[in-house]
Amino acid sequence: MFQKLSSIILFVFANCFQDLYATSKISKDSPVTSVNAIIEQAIKLAPAHDKAYANYQAEVFIQNTGKWTRIPGLWKAILSEEGVEENLPYQSESYAKFSVSNDNTYSFKLEAIRNNYHVEPRPDKYVNPNFYKNVLGTDAISPLSPKAFQYYQFQLIDSLTEAGVKIYRIRVIPKNDNDEKVFSGTISITAGDFALQSVDLKVKNYNVSYQIMIHYQPFGAEWFPVQYKISASGSLMGFEGTYTYAAKVWNYQAIEAKNFPDLARPDEKSFKEIVNVQERNFEVQQFKQVMSALGTNLKSQWSDANIASGLRRYDKVDISENAEFQTNDFWYQLKQATQFESFTPDLPISYLNKNSLPTQPDEFSTYRQANQKFGIGSVLFSRSYFWGKTKKGFYPYEIYYKSPVLDFNFNTVEGFVYNTGALFRYRRNRYDWWEIDPTWRYSVTQNRSMGMLKVRWKTQKEEISVSGGEFISQYNVDTPVALDLNSLSTLLLKKNFVKIYEKDFINISFSDRFSNTLGIKTSLEWARRYPLENTTNYYWINFGGDAYLPNFPQNQEMGKSNFNINDAFLASFQINYRPTLKKQYRNNIRYVDFSSSPLITFKYRGAIPKLFGSEMDFHTIELGITHNFPLSINTNFNYIAQVGTFLSANKMTFADYKHFNGNNNMISIGDALTTHRLVGFYDNYVWGVSKKLIDPFYFSTNGSYIDIMTMVGLRKFALTQLMGVRNLGIREELFANYLYTANNNIHNVEFGYGVDGILRILRVEAVFAYNSVGYPDKNFNHVKNTQIGIRISLNSRVRGGVTPDW
Repeated sequence: MFQKLSSIILFVFANCFQDLYATSKISKDSPVTSVNAIIEQAIKLAPAHDKAYANYQAEVFIQNTGKWTRIPGLWKAILSEEGVEENLPYQSESYAKFSVSNDNTYSFKLEAIRNNYHVEPRPDKYVNPNFYKNVLGTDAISPLSPKAFQYYQFQLIDSLTEAGVKIYRIRVIPKNDNDEKVFSGTISITAGDFALQSVDLKVKNYNVSYQIMIHYQPFGAEWFPVQYKISASGSLMGFEGTYTYAAKVWNYQAIEAKNFPDLARPDEKSFKEIVNVQERNFEVQQFKQVMSALGTNLKSQWSDANIASGLRRYDKVDISENAEFQTNDFWYQLKQATQFESFTPDLPISYLNKNSLPTQPDEFSTYRQANQKFGIGSVLFSRSYFWGKTKKGFYPYEIYYKSPVLDFNFNTVEGFVYNTGALFRYRRNRYDWWEIDPTWRYSVTQNRSMGMLKVRWKTQKEEISVSGGEFISQYNVDTPVALDLNSLSTLLLKKNFVKIYEKDFINISFSDRFSNTLGIKTSLEWARRYPLENTTNYYWINFGGDAYLPNFPQNQEMGKSNFNINDAFLASFQINYRPTLKKQYRNNIRYVDFSSSPLITFKYRGAIPKLFGSEMDFHTIELGITHNFPLSINTNFNYIAQVGTFLSANKMTFADYKHFNGNNNMISIGDALTTHRLVGFYDNYVWGVSKKLIDPFYFSTNGSYIDIMTMVGLRKFALTQLMGVRNLGIREELFANYLYTANNNIHNVEFGYGVDGILRILRVEAVFAYNSVGYPDKNFNHVKNTQIGIRISLNSRVRGGVTPDW
């Protein structure tokens, strides 16, 4: 015991002596008396140093190198055809002269560009992490932030003299070793003006680790960055890769603001916005997410003023005519002159040798399947076929074949049924196309066909579509139950949650995104609606021994939801508004950060009586808001709220009621934020032992309502305190939801805890719920006010949820 106590005393004494030694080492030559005092002075002067990065011009050489060190076996054959292989390096280089004004306007003149994967020239982005900012990159806390002492401890390593300037080398130590979004490593600070002289720091964000090394040299009264190296390595969805950004800056020259006539920021109205992206299949979306994680995100996030910072930076980028055609000798001499040592000499990337590597998918292209041979896979799986002369990342013609194998399902009304079709698309340019989309639906059990046809014109901002035919519709058309999962619950558990009716219809829809700030959606539909009843009792396993419930669900307000054949002329209108978007500018394009503003929506939905024989007569309005924002470096808060009322409900069917996004299938697919856990859609049961967990249409209403859902996403809470768990992509969540319907004065509250990312695709949640009226049993009798449940969901990153799409 005495020996242990002695060891502790010696350890404490040694650390105190080390701090005293460090302090005395500083105080000999400086009025600063401790390492914390050095940091305090650096924090105090950081805004002035940040502001000094203006009114200069310089030259920059940039190099990006990336490769995938592991590709999952399932993807290897597919991606190899796209030029993506393990350990195959992809590289780009750019040389530019640039200027920076005092209003955060950058002007780049690209004199040389080359790469070994893109078809057209792509200038590299100048990435210069600015540690004088409070936060940077992946919202990481700068060691020179006013909050630095909340997250870091600082330790003086030594002091040295370089070019006659005394410099303190300081170790940056996170107070919590397993925190993300905090740095660790060393920084060097000058003694006279407390400016950064070098940075060598590491930080981790999710499964990606970054190492940032910057060296500064004096220029005038300031220290400016002259050399960068940013390395990223990590894994995502089974892919592993590395990416390195390196840059050298030289020939700094000060220039007066009056000498920046070409850097004048254009008028706000002269900028264009990219308000839409090309539609892709899920597999392509997943692939592009993976491919961009290490490279594109690094260059976007670690810029000195990434868009989320709110700094209204404007980049003007010009490419000289010969930039793409510079010779190998030019590049060799440039690297010798700049002593750029990270070049990979054995990889030819000049314009003439660009075909030494297979073509990598560019930013806008999908898989190049135009020349693939027709085979069994072409029949079994949906795929696109392209042809025509390619134009910078797209083919003008496409046929997307929708395989009936992938859309084959079962329900108690139609039995076994499948959908198939072949969408034809003619693309005039990247964001402008026409398409014809026929769909044929065939019930094998009933030997009956139906179908619909949709014609659509879509541009970057506008979309017009006309559709019509004879088809089925679910009651809750905005958030329908997944047909594939319903098939499993029906056949294996004898729980059919899909409730449908049939309609002959014609629909005209129009939407316009005037900008990323404001947009509208509207539609008009005439429909003759037919009630449908169960036609089959087929099942594989008679789980629980119960009979199938009718296709007409019960409801607290309406009772039985049966209806007669009716005609309806339906109208809807929606306004979307984002009031506080942060923006940045590059040439004539305005970029926005969608997470910087809440989305406010106003919706109208109704049926106009007597028009085209319409029998229905109701009108409803709704106001909604949704947003997500960080509470701390490891915690995000998300919410969505909507309040609405029926201005009139003179005549309507159950399909016209307001339905809420519930969750009662054996495995749910709703988004974690926008889905109630113990509020369902269609049936009085769900699968499981109790079988009396949820009444799906209990809450559907034709009166006033309030619907609020909140979720706190936690990167470090309980299980995720362990770094190994976080490295598996596991996240934790706390949620609380509230639902109120005025007609029966029902208050429903639920809250719980969840673990997301299990086996990469699953989310498991424990839920407690309280209902003021009581939950009904099989016979619709109110039996208890509380429920406890366990829910299993597919991760919303794998299956699309119902998060607002605008």
